[in-house]
Amino acid sequence: MPTIAYLGPEHTNTHVAAQKKFGRRAKYVHAPTVDDVFQFVEREQVNFGVVPVENSLEGAVTHTLDRFIDFKQTPVNIVGEVEYRIQHYLITRPDMPPSKVEVVCSHPQALAQCRRWIETHFPHRVRLAETSSTAEAVKAVVEAVPGFVPTVAAIGRQEAAKEWGLKATPIPEERENKTRFLVLGLGKPPRHRHNKTALLFALKDRPGALYDALAPFKQARINLTKIESRPSKRKAWEYYFFIDLEGHDTEPRVKRALAALEGSTSLLRVLGSYPMTR
Repeated sequence: MPTIAYLGPEHTNTHVAAQKKFGRRAKYVHAPTVDDVFQFVEREQVNFGVVPVENSLEGAVTHTLDRFIDFKQTPVNIVGEVEYRIQHYLITRPDMPPSKVEVVCSHPQALAQCRRWIETHFPHRVRLAETSSTAEAVKAVVEAVPGFVPTVAAIGRQEAAKEWGLKATPIPEERENKTRFLVLGLGKPPRHRHNKTALLFALKDRPGALYDALAPFKQARINLTKIESRPSKRKAWEYYFFIDLEGHDTEPRVKRALAALEGSTSLLRVLGSYPMTR
């Protein structure tokens, strides 16, 4: 039975995504930060870790990307992924009408994903408050004392509301809302029929460097499914790049493209080759 570390307390989207991947019979350990999940895996205190990496509405989860940058020599690899459809709920005390809500709290990603809905359904301009997780937001509703603190509502999961006897009203999505989670481990999964490879690299400072770096993938007809840049934090306007591509790093065409890419970079690391979610 594997032990899985995941970001957040119970009843967060990462917790549910981890259960979707490994099932309810696995042992789960919650971690308060992305860095803690990595450390659990690095120290071999768990078999795998699960962290969010991007959302279809709000883009990259930068804490996860930056952990790969800050600790480039980590032995942790990406060994899998999970896609999960996000359904948010407005969570209130059972007797509290929305018109009385003064504060809506949740994780920053959840608040951003529900921004339009909040602006439409709370024209009286509620205050938004960030919490470390959606589960912590629900806890704030439980701990709020009526009449003594601002009337608090949360955006979170229905399961968390049920646990505390709170009211959960579904927030409809105008657009498809999915989050992709990475599965972290110390090994390297076997090659499957459909694979994805994740790369981290830095470019040499010269004109056309990014074009030259990407050209080998086009020539090899390798599909790039994601490209993201993050500041290096060492020098202004210096960036690291993250790329996801279809294929495994042991395939000849991918190996040739990576060899060509290395000539354009000052740093190149394969973060993992793993089975693709289809």
